[in-house]
Amino acid sequence: MKRLWLIGAIALGVVIVVVAVIAVVGIVGDQPTAQPDREELPVNIELIKQARPEPGCAKVPRPKPAGSGDVELGVIRLRGHCLISETVVVAEADAAARLAELRQQQDVVAADRADVPQPPAEPRDIRPAVDGVEEKQWGLDALGGAAALHDLWPADAPEIKIGVVDSGIDPKQAEFGDRVIAIRDTVLGSDRYESHGTAVAGIIASAADGTGVTGLVPKAKLLDAQYWRDGVAVGESGIHDEIIWAVDQGARVINLSSGANDSSLLRAAYEYAELSSVVLVPAVGNCGHWTVSVPDPPGTAPDPLDPCKRGRNQIAGQADQPTVLGVGALNEEHRKAGFSSKNRTVMIMAPGEAILSTCVTRTAGPRSLCVNDGTSFAAPFVTGAVAILLARHPEASPADIRQALITTTDPIETVRGQRNDAFGYGKLNVIAAAKYLDDHPPQPQPEQPVITAAARTGSKVELIMDNGKKLAVQQLGQGGTPAFAFSADGAWFAAADGKTLTVVDAYTGRQQSTECGCSGVAFNTKGQVLAAQTHGGLKIAQYDPMTADWTGTTYAPKLSGGLDSAKLVGAAGDVALVTLSQGEYANRLVGVWPDSTATELDGGGLAYTMVAASATGRFVVASSPQSCPRVIDVEKTRSTGKPWTKWLWYDDIFCATSMLAHFDGDKALHLGWLGSQNMQRKPACLKPGQEREVPVTGRLPIGEFTPSRDPVDLPWKDLDCTASGVWPLKNGAQVRARGSLGSALPLKYTLVLLKPNGEGEQNLAEQADEIAVRTR
Repeated sequence: MKRLWLIGAIALGVVIVVVAVIAVVGIVGDQPTAQPDREELPVNIELIKQARPEPGCAKVPRPKPAGSGDVELGVIRLRGHCLISETVVVAEADAAARLAELRQQQDVVAADRADVPQPPAEPRDIRPAVDGVEEKQWGLDALGGAAALHDLWPADAPEIKIGVVDSGIDPKQAEFGDRVIAIRDTVLGSDRYESHGTAVAGIIASAADGTGVTGLVPKAKLLDAQYWRDGVAVGESGIHDEIIWAVDQGARVINLSSGANDSSLLRAAYEYAELSSVVLVPAVGNCGHWTVSVPDPPGTAPDPLDPCKRGRNQIAGQADQPTVLGVGALNEEHRKAGFSSKNRTVMIMAPGEAILSTCVTRTAGPRSLCVNDGTSFAAPFVTGAVAILLARHPEASPADIRQALITTTDPIETVRGQRNDAFGYGKLNVIAAAKYLDDHPPQPQPEQPVITAAARTGSKVELIMDNGKKLAVQQLGQGGTPAFAFSADGAWFAAADGKTLTVVDAYTGRQQSTECGCSGVAFNTKGQVLAAQTHGGLKIAQYDPMTADWTGTTYAPKLSGGLDSAKLVGAAGDVALVTLSQGEYANRLVGVWPDSTATELDGGGLAYTMVAASATGRFVVASSPQSCPRVIDVEKTRSTGKPWTKWLWYDDIFCATSMLAHFDGDKALHLGWLGSQNMQRKPACLKPGQEREVPVTGRLPIGEFTPSRDPVDLPWKDLDCTASGVWPLKNGAQVRARGSLGSALPLKYTLVLLKPNGEGEQNLAEQADEIAVRTR
């Protein structure tokens, strides 16, 4: 069942509160506070669709809070394919105007007011676990028992990562071992509220080792996204940045035992999670029968916006979204806990009162245990259930998971399939949900077309999708013939024509251009765009692919004297590969290191039309239409001070009229070419009556070698006499290049996608002057 209402908001401020019970401070009337209507919130969904989860996004530099005043505005921007949060500080009188201005900026996904989070709950009954003694856990027993729940986890389950947005997970807690695999800013606090996140994580994933407690999914991995420490926000104010971080780190489900008022920032983070197939599980809050508040720590000001002070069953923004399952709390009698909020956000119920779990180790040692009350501790049971379903069906979408959980609940004071504000659709039934999803397996989602290759025809460069559609690279054709390249991980594409550099996000097609007197283009292993510039001597300029902004320059003064021309033809690790012409020395292949030192890799003499590097950059293969390819050991060349080269040839004549190459890691070289008749005597591709030039592709193992220019018999593998280039893809498909036969130059290429399982082929490009295939 799906809720039909739209995402809205009730406030501009984001006030973080952890939804856990602390103290009873008063009883209000029987009537709940009126539930406000939802308002539309400005979020740029189209920008969110251009974002792509990537762990490297966490390394993108974040601007420090800018401005001055007493109001913080949170901003989410799209930088490249990453969503990046920042804070802008303004005076109250200027806040509305500045907010409106920010929302109009082209790269702003969302902007809203932000407020400082409030402290979570303190645990009770803290004690150490007894070695070899398994504690009774009524919450697991209510869901079928630990053994039955653990049996639901398949032996061949993929790695399931669970994000925990909370007060931090104690890495010294023995229950987690090495399963906290990523940490965002976590430094545990030093007050009585520090155990909240560790307790939540313990309910999810404590070890099943016969001592203390065990979690629902002890084989899952945890991502620790700390949002609060000692009454102060960690990073950006609010939980939106932590949600984005967890999505980028590969979470499949995120537990939100933390609260927030609805805002554009929160909604943007939720949209990003949903579009990235990440399930969000929020607690609904503790504004039920009691009015609950958090005692203000000594020396701190009272919280003016404690949500429970605003009325009974106050709606918590983190649960008031259409793409989540808001979780309420049950007691041991399987009744609604008195503190559990009763409103439209309640979708499912789970144990949440007197829950035994892990605490920080400074309280009672490496196996510290404590008891907790609150919907904060009900949500982790549902999070664990989601992880089980994803382990069994990793292809399931968030909607599939929500459907399975809601359909199989045990109704409480309602009939199956109907919800009420007190119990939602009923009590979580993990075993039934797993069976439901087994009986109703998720339908495969249609794959979105992705960029597969690039082709140049004249001065026009096009990116080619795997469905044959093409995307023109912008701002080119004003200078010379464009050079272009994909990054090693296939995430970025860059092209330069001597006047303009254009960088394209290969996952979304988003393009950004800048003026650049660039000669050639490549990517180093850091993902930076490199380009050679010759005005005032040889320089290697670096650019940020996310913005196309210049970030630095490496100078090569020893190569600048008498320079006639230079072109960047590739990169080997962090080494820029440049062809130089200086006086009588033409087309030398030189490596330029980041420290400005340079080493000749090959003496040249002929223009190189193909240069490729291995994964680590140790080996380089280079060729031209009039010479055999040669493999260069870059490390040996630098250490010995002379080219360490091995030629790949067979006889005295020219080896090939065209050459394509790419490496498979550092161990294998894939070569493809149109070869001459004499050269084909060894591979035995030429048959009587065939053309003089035939397409050939094969694989050669690569390792340490002795420099040589002598003809050798090469240990070819996977020889193919029907293509001049083959690139296998992970799904079993292949990209294949076929050059036009005949001795005329320049050659023209045809590029096709050979589909897996004999499903035919898709024509990608015809009559192209130059091609490049994206690594995936």
